[in-house]
Amino acid sequence: IVGEEEIQKVVETMRKGDITAAGGGGVMQEWEEAFAKYSGAKYVISTNSCCAALHMSLGACGVGPGDEVVTTPYTWGQTVAPIMQQNAIPVFADIDPKTYTLDPNKIEEKIRPQTKAILVCHIYGHPVDVDPIVKIAESYDVKVIEDCAQAIGASYKGRKVGTLGHMGAFSIGDGKNMVGGEGGMVTTNSEELYERALLVGMHPARTWREIKNPK
Repeated sequence: IVGEEEIQKVVETMRKGDITAAGGGGVMQEWEEAFAKYSGAKYVISTNSCCAALHMSLGACGVGPGDEVVTTPYTWGQTVAPIMQQNAIPVFADIDPKTYTLDPNKIEEKIRPQTKAILVCHIYGHPVDVDPIVKIAESYDVKVIEDCAQAIGASYKGRKVGTLGHMGAFSIGDGKNMVGGEGGMVTTNSEELYERALLVGMHPARTWREIKNPK
């Protein structure tokens, strides 16, 4: 539902001529700070879609040609497409028949030396049972990325989705829990992954201002 308050805010922003998307700041920074506070994530990056957010997260986690990403076979296609856009290989593990989310007991058998990440999806608002998946990831030194497109506001053991693994990706497209027309967000609590995500998907005007690590 888009109400009069939302419409007026868009009109107000257009009248300000606040063109800050390239370099960050302005209304975009306000939104990122507000979502960080809401989600409990230390860092948030605005994107044009959840697909872009996933793509940035995969790149930040070092997923590249020939690498493998363990993920779910039961999701929207844009969960898997960014893996292929990185010239990496999606490897499907089975789902829990009660929640339709990745079954933690089916993941370890899919991990190989080529595995770089585990990409989970909180489907229909149901959070994945993430804690055992994070333990598996830590034992193999791989990253956990959360697709939260259908789960803004969902919690797992008192923590909001998008803060349970190493990185999260959200959607505010039409039909989602929180509607912004189109758009998405990357979330992380890691400064290194935040800066790497900026390098992958943001304009130099923003990366020059925000990246602190010379490496």
